[in-house]
Amino acid sequence: MKSLVCLLLMMASFESISETYKTSDHYNGKTFLNPGQNDLKSFWQVLKWKMTNARVDWPETVPNKNFPMRPLGLDEKVSATWINHSTFLLQFPGLNVLTDPVYSDRTSPFSWAGPKRVREPGIPFDVLPKIDVVLISHNHYDHLDLETIQRLDAKFHPLFLVSLGDEKLLKKAGVQNVKAMDWWEEVRVRDLRFIFAPSQHWSARSLWDKNESLWGSFMIDSGATKVYFAGDSGYGPHFLDIKSRLGAPDLALLPIGAYKPQWFMRFHHMNPEDAVKAHLDLGANRSIAMHYGTFQLSDEGIDEPERDLKIAREQFQVSEDKFTILEQGQGLSY
Repeated sequence: MKSLVCLLLMMASFESISETYKTSDHYNGKTFLNPGQNDLKSFWQVLKWKMTNARVDWPETVPNKNFPMRPLGLDEKVSATWINHSTFLLQFPGLNVLTDPVYSDRTSPFSWAGPKRVREPGIPFDVLPKIDVVLISHNHYDHLDLETIQRLDAKFHPLFLVSLGDEKLLKKAGVQNVKAMDWWEEVRVRDLRFIFAPSQHWSARSLWDKNESLWGSFMIDSGATKVYFAGDSGYGPHFLDIKSRLGAPDLALLPIGAYKPQWFMRFHHMNPEDAVKAHLDLGANRSIAMHYGTFQLSDEGIDEPERDLKIAREQFQVSEDKFTILEQGQGLSY
């Protein structure tokens, strides 16, 4: 408990990077918000959660299975390989995309404290193919890893698509090929359309910059295939809105972890049942589970998300091949 309080107080000294953007239903001129609803937890609620001591211990390390990397087949429209947490390698014909890449050992501003990785990345950094586009859904440390971003920039110099507010953070770190996006904004890269869409979440990298940058999800549309990357999100009406505006995805990457305790987590993190409902709302042809099994961010055990997803699939009569659990390093192709 003392270490948590110390960590939070040290984070309070981190610089705010606020900037003014056009006001909207999700920006009030000072901070971003979830339209029509808000459930930001206070510092004291964080302490209450930590003091309940209901956390299930995780193993210190979990070995990965080995899966061979292979190029996209000539007759395939897209392949998706789960690297870890919310990081996927998406391979389209002639274009490689990474989502929320995290290769650091901790998801924290410090190398000595914070959630520590228990599984190595399913694709080692040095084995990555040339990366053309990197998607960053929001600025939490388990999604925006500056060290990994700088490594990718130095090796591949990809285009970084980020939410409003996060462009300043990357540019301060020396990364210049950055495009900041608002909800429903579109960027074209070769034959692909990248549309930034809503999610139900929040942002902060310290105690003083809460919701000063946006959060969201991405729809990638190649014309032949649509892939939806949910980022981090609670369950809400935005999934139906996304389907209505952008169409049903062929493949959806949906978070299923960091959901206990429910009183604290539910508004901002889907549990597996919520994820299955999101899969159905989106009308996705197929979904892949993510955001679990790498870093312990909440109270559930390491195997609970997979177990609870199996229960939810049975409840909603969704087959395993429609909502898939992959091993880290494993992929599938269309």
